[in-house]
Amino acid sequence: MKSNMCTKGILAAGTALLLTTALGACGSSSDATTATSGSNGAGASTGLNPLTGVPAPAKDATLAGQVPATFKQKGALVVGTDATLAPKEFMGADNKTIQGLDIDLTYAVGDVLGLKMNFTNAAFDTLIPGVQNGRFDLVNSSAAPTPVREKVVDMVTTDYSGEQLLVQKVKADSIKSLDDLCGHPVGVQRGSLEAEDLQTQTTKCTGAGKKAIAISAFPDATSVNLALNSNRVDAVFMDVPVSAYQAKQSNGALTTTGPIVRAGLESMFTKKGNGLAQPLVGAMNKLIEDGTYQKIFAKWGLAQSVLKRSVINPRTEQG
Repeated sequence: MKSNMCTKGILAAGTALLLTTALGACGSSSDATTATSGSNGAGASTGLNPLTGVPAPAKDATLAGQVPATFKQKGALVVGTDATLAPKEFMGADNKTIQGLDIDLTYAVGDVLGLKMNFTNAAFDTLIPGVQNGRFDLVNSSAAPTPVREKVVDMVTTDYSGEQLLVQKVKADSIKSLDDLCGHPVGVQRGSLEAEDLQTQTTKCTGAGKKAIAISAFPDATSVNLALNSNRVDAVFMDVPVSAYQAKQSNGALTTTGPIVRAGLESMFTKKGNGLAQPLVGAMNKLIEDGTYQKIFAKWGLAQSVLKRSVINPRTEQG
């Protein structure tokens, strides 16, 4: 079944990430948007893309022709991302340049479609509303597709991921799964699926006659990590790549623990029915076919998280 295949891939991806060298410092974010932009050389077909360090794919005239006229006229898409989710999206050492796996992938999609990509850093829980109200043309920020989300946005799959607990290493023996969180203070990012899953778990705790989880929801992953490192919470619950990256950066102070939860897909997304999903999925599959996609994932130590094919709205398709 797909869930078993996903779990194996994510476990391997987490191991690969822990073996890589440090990728850079994670910048801070807040509810207030910090804008930063970059543009790829749209349609570049020779040499390395200077923004990704990966050979730039050629523009595909057929796929570029599928881009709706409103976006062609703009020539660039405004892309929302929460740049606190290293190694997939985070601030570089200059605290201005947004980088990461999802950023490189978005630039490559832009090359195929002949579009520039201008990034804006925003809190995760503002990303779907931002697409709905036209603030963003596109979002790529570690978002899992769900039937609820697919009712309001079109989601184009990008990779496999999942959720996992991160704790201080000294507490790893006492917290080994979600069931061990009853009565503990736990940090999570606001608007995430992990926040929903913790609410479900705390209901299970109280239903079993145990203490509720003391859930603290933060606006960004940087704040979640700070809460853990300052002992304000005993554990945090985040995406597997993010948890693994933070463990790697901690010099042994932090460790991932417990099974991977909700192993499955992640996606970029755009406003429902705006005509952009089809060229996006076409560009994704072009990158998979020509090998650019695999090179980007290898660069970030997440080679085992790759897809064989990208699709639109996978949860809706599955019913």
